[in-house]
This record gives sequence, structure tokens and C-alpha cells, in this order.
Amino acid sequence: MLQDLPRDWFALFGLPVQFEIDQAALTKSFRELQTRYHPDRYAQASEQERRLALQMTSLLNEAYSSLRQPRLRARYLLEQAGVSFNDERDTTNDAAFLMQQIEWREAIEEAEEANEPLEALERLTKDLNTELQSLEQNFASAWQTQAYTAAKTTLLKMRFYERLLEDTQSRLECLEDEL
Repeated sequence: MLQDLPRDWFALFGLPVQFEIDQAALTKSFRELQTRYHPDRYAQASEQERRLALQMTSLLNEAYSSLRQPRLRARYLLEQAGVSFNDERDTTNDAAFLMQQIEWREAIEEAEEANEPLEALERLTKDLNTELQSLEQNFASAWQTQAYTAAKTTLLKMRFYERLLEDTQSRLECLEDEL
């Protein structure tokens, strides 16, 4: 019954263990499992079964959320391969990459001051998304060849781009609110 769910998140949703996933298949499987294990279905069950249903729902939500997002999926894959993370200390030492990040930050600030700040920030968002997609492809290649150190470095860089995109999106929203 409730204990029959696999602990591997890919197996849980019936997906192959790889970076590229079928988002539609993931969502479909999630919804089916969510319906099957929804706590309301166990309202008349024993206390233990109700508690297990809640735990399953929590596990399903965490697994779905992580597999849906490329960076979190990448991290999960690396953790499953035995790669450890220290969120306080792990960062990239790639000087050229870090310099590029400073240039992106300056470009965001300049875009906000441009004559058409919305257009400038939207262009930057598009460029940042392109860079992030390139990193995701690099991760997929490194993962596939089991180059875990390179994959981890790429994953750390992906987080930098996510932060830049979050900053850009926040600035876009503020500008739109002012209109």
C-alpha cells in the first residue's frame, strides 16, 4: 500500500535517470500519484495510514518540485551519485566566469537606467536564459560521461544565472508596477 513507493525520485515517477526529462510525463505521473495518495483518501483509515499518506504527499511534492527545476534536478542527480555539497562554501573559482557575473550585474543596472528599461531588461532576461540553457546542456554532457567534478562546477554556475534572472525579474516587476 503506502510503503510501496520507490525512494528514487526518477523511479517514483517512472522516468529514466537522466538530466533531460519529459516534463509532461513528470506532471502526469505526479498528478496520478498525488490523487492516489492524497490524505483525503485516507480520512477513514488508521492513524498510521493517515500519517503515511501525509508523508507520501510531502515526498511527492518535494520530488516533483526538485525534478521540475533543472538546477535542483542536477543537484539531486549528483547527490545520488555520491557528490557532496557544502552550501556555505561551495562556489566556483573560475575567475573569468566571476568577472562575467560582475559584467552581467553592471548590465542589469545599466538596463534599468536605459531610455526603455523594460525592453532592455527583457533583452537581458532572454540573454541570461540562453546562457543558463547552455550551462544546462553542459551539465547534461558532463553528467552523461560521469564527469561529476565538471558537472558540479557547472551546477554551481547555474545558480549564479538563476540569481541574475531573479534580480532581473524583480526589477522588471518593480518597473511594471510603476507604470
